[in-house]
Amino acid sequence: MMMKHSSTAAFLSTSCMCLVLLAACGGDGGLESRFVAVHNTMSAMGLAQTGAISAGSLAEGDDVTLDQEFAPGECYTIVALGSSSVDDLDVVVRDEAGEEVASDSTRGREAAVQFCPERAGAHQVVVRMAEGDGGYTVSSWSGGVGGASTARGSGGGSLGTCQEPIDLVAGQPAHGTTAEGQARMTGPCIEGNAPEQVYRIQVEERSQLTAVVSSSYDGAVYLLGACGDIQSALACNDDSPDTTRAQIDATVDPGEYFIVVDGYEQESGEYDLVVQLSALQPVAAICSDATPLTVGQAVNGTTEGTPNYFQATCAGGARSADRVYSLDVPSRSRLRLRQQSSHDGALYVRRACDDPTTEIACNDDFRGENHSLITAVVDPGRYFVFSDGFGNGQAGTYTLEAELTADGGGGATGEACAAPGTAVVGQEVEIDTFEARDDLSGSCGGGGGPDVVYEVSVRARSRIRVNVNDPEFGGAVYLQSTCGDTSAEVACQRIELGTNMVLDATVGRGTYYVVLDGGRADAFGSAKVTVQVDDLAALNAMCRRAPRIRPGQTISGSTASESDDFQATCAGGAQSNDLVYRLTLRRRQIVRATMESDYDGALHIRRDCADQSTEIMCNDDLAEGDNRHSLLETTLDAGTYFVIVDGFAAGNAGTFTLDVETSNP
Repeated sequence: MMMKHSSTAAFLSTSCMCLVLLAACGGDGGLESRFVAVHNTMSAMGLAQTGAISAGSLAEGDDVTLDQEFAPGECYTIVALGSSSVDDLDVVVRDEAGEEVASDSTRGREAAVQFCPERAGAHQVVVRMAEGDGGYTVSSWSGGVGGASTARGSGGGSLGTCQEPIDLVAGQPAHGTTAEGQARMTGPCIEGNAPEQVYRIQVEERSQLTAVVSSSYDGAVYLLGACGDIQSALACNDDSPDTTRAQIDATVDPGEYFIVVDGYEQESGEYDLVVQLSALQPVAAICSDATPLTVGQAVNGTTEGTPNYFQATCAGGARSADRVYSLDVPSRSRLRLRQQSSHDGALYVRRACDDPTTEIACNDDFRGENHSLITAVVDPGRYFVFSDGFGNGQAGTYTLEAELTADGGGGATGEACAAPGTAVVGQEVEIDTFEARDDLSGSCGGGGGPDVVYEVSVRARSRIRVNVNDPEFGGAVYLQSTCGDTSAEVACQRIELGTNMVLDATVGRGTYYVVLDGGRADAFGSAKVTVQVDDLAALNAMCRRAPRIRPGQTISGSTASESDDFQATCAGGAQSNDLVYRLTLRRRQIVRATMESDYDGALHIRRDCADQSTEIMCNDDLAEGDNRHSLLETTLDAGTYFVIVDGFAAGNAGTFTLDVETSNP
């Protein structure tokens, strides 16, 4: 290099490259040791020093311009180091036309730029002492790509975009800034329109890719299979564990990938990026190391940081990190697998670990994305159970449990008509048909699957409602006046897997049998069941005595000492203590009812006081996070209606105020 402008810098010829001479040539001890570290690192990465080292000193605001020839088809990294008295050192590279082709805009006593000239020619390297004063050294390196570089953005170039991504080598740290980058993309895990920097990496064999970004701002990082196509995102992370660090892990096949360093909302700034590639083990080795599952014993695990070895027919392909377990089945059995996860988990079973065509069952979401459930009837043999995640990038902790029982069943509570369970009115009971036999059948379903029966006694003409919540099986619930006699069926209602439902029937005095039945041999599991019995005469008398609502007047009261007489379609069934009020309209009116309570209250309105099927409207929470206010607003024709003050699910009662206003439509 040759300096064009006067300065206190000293020119080091190639013969002065011996590092021990740096201090005598204008550096200081700290500067020398740092240069030694840079030299060793660059050499270890296979980069070669090009030209001579330049060293000197500058006062604040001064700069020095160095001439150097760069060859096309090669990438160069310019590294400048300042002494301990330097606060901010900048480097700019200009081509022979004086156009800026690369620059460092980070703040610090180190500066680095990387660029790949398209044609031969003289270039100028400008070193500027932005803040502070003191010594510096400058060196250039060629070979390899990506080093600690900063690409310009919309301020005057396109390096660090999809058009000109910065090439990256695994294991080689990169330093940069998004402050001057372009804002062309937004990752799937972030919001806003912050500027980004794009890196490109080549993968030679199937590997686990880990990218870590440490930033001075709320940074983010994501991996794309096709640059600019967010739908091709394989992983994305914003905070890990906080706003100054982001990390992604993804399994990648051979090919070209793009790593995007971005920011949350409008955040931008300096960052350090480190990408590592680890070749994956053969699938056969992973399968041979599968952890055995012990029946009835829950295991805790995590898929964080693990590769994606396996895929499935459900859960968007289940291309996330996974774990595999083995399960030995001694005889033909019923199998139940339950998983609870911190992420959008998935669960599947194969006969052969490394053969996806042997998958026998797969489940993504049961009662929400954090739960998975599999029930099946399996023959003797070894099976493989996979804990996975939905699509790409879903990983986290999980609890997994396997259960086995004899295929024919036997021994469940409420097993048969001769030994039914007892339904306590108003009390939720968790039933389980996992170990039950198949004894009964209903007209609307059931039959062919395990079943249990519960007895309930009715003292007067009443309305029976059987609430079935969170069923792990599909089938039917039916009511019989004589257990096991299909001709004595009173009512039948289908059960859908994971869907809450209610069987509703009016019956006379007597003993009745509630049967919960699976629709197939592998349709078994638990459900939460509550039987409600309403004495129709007593309920109608209560409705006739319901206090009258006078629009415009506030009603104050308490449900604390009341009973649960009414239920609703919202508020978790509204199975708490309640009070009913009567509203009479002489003409068509807009009705607005508001309630404020010191508990998690609910409001619902009916046409027929004793018939839940005539419910017109129900409201639990006025707004998200506000469970102390409820609101009903609707237009009603002339007639009598019943407004019920209730509570969320069971056990919610207390004081309240109710205001009802009417107006002309």
